[in-house]
Amino acid sequence: MNNFHFKKISRTIFLLITFLLITGNSFPQIIFKSPRNANYDINVKLNTKTKILNGSEILTWTNLSKDNIKELQFHLYLNAFKNTNSTFMKEANTGVSKRNQNISTNDWGWIDVLSMKNIDGKDLTSKIKFIRPDDGNKDDQTVISVKLDKPVKPGKTIKLKIDFKAKLPKVIARTGYSGNFYLVGQWFPKIGVYEYPGIRNAKKGGWNCHQFHANSEFYADYGVYNVNITLPNNYIVGAVGLLQKKIENKDSTNTFTYRAEDVIDFAWTASPRFKVVNDMWNNVSIRILMQPEHLSLAPRVQHSLKGALQFFNDNLGKYPYPNVTVVDPPLKGFAAGGMEYPTFFTIISLWHMPSGIKLLEDVTIHEFGHNYFMGMLATNEFEDPWMDEGFNSYFEARTMDSLYGKQKSFIDLFGYHYGTLEYQRSAYINMKNPKIANNYRNSWDFTNGGYGV
Repeated sequence: MNNFHFKKISRTIFLLITFLLITGNSFPQIIFKSPRNANYDINVKLNTKTKILNGSEILTWTNLSKDNIKELQFHLYLNAFKNTNSTFMKEANTGVSKRNQNISTNDWGWIDVLSMKNIDGKDLTSKIKFIRPDDGNKDDQTVISVKLDKPVKPGKTIKLKIDFKAKLPKVIARTGYSGNFYLVGQWFPKIGVYEYPGIRNAKKGGWNCHQFHANSEFYADYGVYNVNITLPNNYIVGAVGLLQKKIENKDSTNTFTYRAEDVIDFAWTASPRFKVVNDMWNNVSIRILMQPEHLSLAPRVQHSLKGALQFFNDNLGKYPYPNVTVVDPPLKGFAAGGMEYPTFFTIISLWHMPSGIKLLEDVTIHEFGHNYFMGMLATNEFEDPWMDEGFNSYFEARTMDSLYGKQKSFIDLFGYHYGTLEYQRSAYINMKNPKIANNYRNSWDFTNGGYGV
């Protein structure tokens, strides 16, 4: 080695050491968008004849608190549709929510945890028990507690392998099937949120894991989801996150692998009837899954979605995800419409809907807005719905007025016009006994309407 090369290498080593001393790290640190403390690797197979999901998940959960965690709590949302005695169905049948519909015994849905083990093989299945933290309803089975053989210490991580089996209900309130259309939401054992001082108004550490109510949706920690979905090969699939690969299996099924980063939930849809419309806004890929009879409405969805992306980007901040998927349910799956998940939401469309009635545009903008409220904020929709539906409805109205004109953004037909903001105000005024100052209450306490306003 000559003297020139020796000096060059020495200088390079010196600069590298100086850089490492300045940064204080051996390698540059990767900055994530979220804490990523609740991560899921899920395999699921759908039997389209029985409507059964056979699944397994590996949950990797990190204790962000200073407490020793001696138990875990999980949501089993699908048990809300197990019978008429669940808290969800009791509330829905009293008119608290309009999401309910009459379903027969054969149409019920449920979820069973078949086994739960530490990654090292320690079996925790016998330590699972149902709890009812909200109302004590002994028939409600939407929350479980699991006592651990040893606590999860502060800053430490636990890995669990969970096998589960679930029956999808006929479409009702955010999830289920209608013919060969599937919206698979609230479908896997999902860990609650451990709150500690500094998180919301917590005075001491404890689990926030509410039962599934007729009025309520999400509260969850952020994570990375890697999900393998297997189903018959004639189905078109959409999901939260981005498709990584598709494998054609020998048994006439396909396996779709999706990955979603820095999200609070994962849902997916499948149907052989979807017509796929692809588009782009800036660097965001748009995928719209329309029913064939509604395909002529796709340009309206595209226009309103791009308008929402631009308005929210300009007024609230950059949309942080690389994609967005829009799902159009069939008429008989109407109850799956108007529901939001990160990067993925469902709309409500009707064949030959006049352009002067902008319900389609309004729902598209509203459901997209939930990517900000609560998707990017991870607020507690059980206890703070005003931070979700309230803020989102406000920006929905502002976006609609910006795109379609004030006082005519909701209806502009045959000389009659009506704005989205006016529609929202009238919906509030028409509530029974409205109490303007009392917006801070649990979502299930909105017994006389107003939850969405």
